[in-house]
Amino acid sequence: MKFTCKKDKLRDGITKIERVVSKQTTLPILGNILIKSYKGQLLLMATNLELAIKVNIGAKIEEEGLVTLPPRVLNGFLNNIKDEIIDCALKDDKFYIKSKNHNIQIKTLNAKDFPIIPEMSEDFYFKIKSNNLIKAVKGVNISVAHKDTRQELNGVYIKFSKEELVLASTDSFRLTEVKVPIVKNSISKKYLDYIEGESNIIVPIDIINEMQQLSPDKELEFFVNENQIFINTSDIQITSQLINGHYPDYKQIIPSECDIKLIVNKNELLTAIKIASLVTSNQNGEIKVFKEKDDNCITITSQSVDLGENISTVKIEKNNSVFEIYFNHRYLIEGLNCSLFITDNILMEFKKEKSPVLFKSINKGTVVDNFVYMVMPIIKD
Repeated sequence: MKFTCKKDKLRDGITKIERVVSKQTTLPILGNILIKSYKGQLLLMATNLELAIKVNIGAKIEEEGLVTLPPRVLNGFLNNIKDEIIDCALKDDKFYIKSKNHNIQIKTLNAKDFPIIPEMSEDFYFKIKSNNLIKAVKGVNISVAHKDTRQELNGVYIKFSKEELVLASTDSFRLTEVKVPIVKNSISKKYLDYIEGESNIIVPIDIINEMQQLSPDKELEFFVNENQIFINTSDIQITSQLINGHYPDYKQIIPSECDIKLIVNKNELLTAIKIASLVTSNQNGEIKVFKEKDDNCITITSQSVDLGENISTVKIEKNNSVFEIYFNHRYLIEGLNCSLFITDNILMEFKKEKSPVLFKSINKGTVVDNFVYMVMPIIKD
């Protein structure tokens, strides 16, 4: 193996893949990345056996070959040198990098021991705009469970249809649902055949985190087989195992009709909740939100024996509802900070005081129906 490339391109490519490098010591080869030089380009690969990423970059190839290297050492060298061009060569079990002012020699592991990363061998199913997907996964990431004994809740549910994907996540305390449109005229016949049978999957949180790192303004190609999902762009491929299991029927707990509906300024509500969070108890972060009949505002209160108490009011559109409801402030703050709330005003709606509370964007008086954030209240005895 022998090639010449720009330092920045190699460094940026390694940065995209090194997050999935395994930290386990039982298989040392998983602690390395694989670099393949061929046909005027470098293919960089990393995997932890559940998630894999491939990145292509341009290079001048003198000899084709394969090498596995520890990314910490390689990227550490590239981050510290200022030279723009590097010459690289593999001799025996050592990898040599030479720039104008610096040289380094890195020990390698046998490339034959690196796991085979599956290829997307068939045509893609459909395309999605990366901007839309990045926003969506940032939203569902909020409410994914972590280390739940129900493995399904540790991932994101994706339901397929002809027009869109529906992404959902819940940790049993809150729920997020986002709809992402499929690029028109990008659907293949294989996809239509696929959704005639299986129409949903559960993906691990690791691939959701990687989706957030994708470049904006790209078209992403999707493909799903029995136990894997593939996401491709012109320069990167992400492959992940799926989570086996059946996701809970979360639709059953989303109120279809609500008796109490309030329109409130999101930023004013968020400010009041943040202030209330300063004087809550550490156990459940409890705050109270209530409205009296003649008020054109809601009141947010909190108190702590050790820290004090707080009262804030936030104006709402005229509403005769009367209610008293308790929340964990963290669930409200994390949800309302989500970029999927694209307007200043939001709609709060719920059926009764002990029911889940829905939060949606309001655009020129119309509810934006591609995103909903739901929070379970704290039930008082």
